[in-house]
Amino acid sequence: MELTLVLDHHCNLRCAYCYAGDKFSRRMADDVMRKAIDLALAKRPRQLDLGFFGGEPTLHPDLILAAIEHAERAVERVSDAPRPALRFVLNTNATLLAEPRARPLLAALGAPRASAAFVSIDGPREVHDAHRVDAAGRGSFDRALAGLEALRAAGIPLHLAAVASKETAARLGDTLRTLLPLGARRILVAPNFRDDWTERDLDDLRGGLRALGDAWIERFRAGEAIAVEPLHAKILSHLKGGMPCPSRCTLGGEELAVAPSGRLYPCAQMVGEDDRDELCIGDVDRGVDQVRARAMQTQKDRVEETCAACALRDRCQSHCGCRHVALTGRLGEITAVLCEVEAAMIAEADRVAETLYEEQCPAFLRFYYERQWHAAPGQLTLLRRARGA
Repeated sequence: MELTLVLDHHCNLRCAYCYAGDKFSRRMADDVMRKAIDLALAKRPRQLDLGFFGGEPTLHPDLILAAIEHAERAVERVSDAPRPALRFVLNTNATLLAEPRARPLLAALGAPRASAAFVSIDGPREVHDAHRVDAAGRGSFDRALAGLEALRAAGIPLHLAAVASKETAARLGDTLRTLLPLGARRILVAPNFRDDWTERDLDDLRGGLRALGDAWIERFRAGEAIAVEPLHAKILSHLKGGMPCPSRCTLGGEELAVAPSGRLYPCAQMVGEDDRDELCIGDVDRGVDQVRARAMQTQKDRVEETCAACALRDRCQSHCGCRHVALTGRLGEITAVLCEVEAAMIAEADRVAETLYEEQCPAFLRFYYERQWHAAPGQLTLLRRARGA
């Protein structure tokens, strides 16, 4: 199970494409944090991924430390065996992690605790600083790299996330070449679906994806394998005969996000300014409103009818409710932009895979054909086509 605590709406940066809304401070109260963790553990999950989100969560290192302590003590009180395994996940821009006050937090997230950090880096300095600026308009690239170094020094596993806007989509090759040497276990490239993408912008994205694919091919040829999302998932969708439906696509199921107010949402991307009642599925005092959650799931699944005739349906992520909200503001509705983006990503993933398979690239074959790819714990992974059967 994934529980994400949105510790504050406030952030030290002013990223141009941020979906969290206007920056204002509302720190999560300690009792809300404790109730949220207790609510998640009451489900008796085999594993709890406790995530810290914002805004920027590292503005409140004391709250993160208190959450870690409470979660561990709560697990110790679980009498049923086996006790849930805990993993702590920090979602951060990393710009504050090189400061002295971050040292206790980094020490806490290091070994022997299981943890991971998801860090936002959009690419080379000029690409990153085009949108990721602070309140004074200054770029944050150098501070983010200093934070990455602090995470590496603490031995915390890294995952990197880059947002591709319509202004920077053509630079995706440069973006991946910048991120690959930074020591991440996984790299995610996510288009900004709140942009107003034109056909020319989509052409830029297609060109950028090809350059990204070339950079990924070079890495495999050099003998190094790393998952670059979403192309990695598209390759797996070919090998598995369809797109696995992860637990986060079941609203109110194996993923919960908690706003500072204590209100519950299906995922952190839907919290925003915590003012969308139609996306809220409960609160930490009363738990998940299952009737509301099921109604939202039914609304979200309307997209399956829209996409039923599409040949790419089983390899596409049109089922993602967060994308619906980003594109149209409503669950169950998408636009042609998502179709074009998904088709471009599937095409590029296939080009990469076909190129490396034909070459019998050893690193590629080991990565995709000589290992088991398991579903996330907590729920069976189903293929999309099975859901409608």
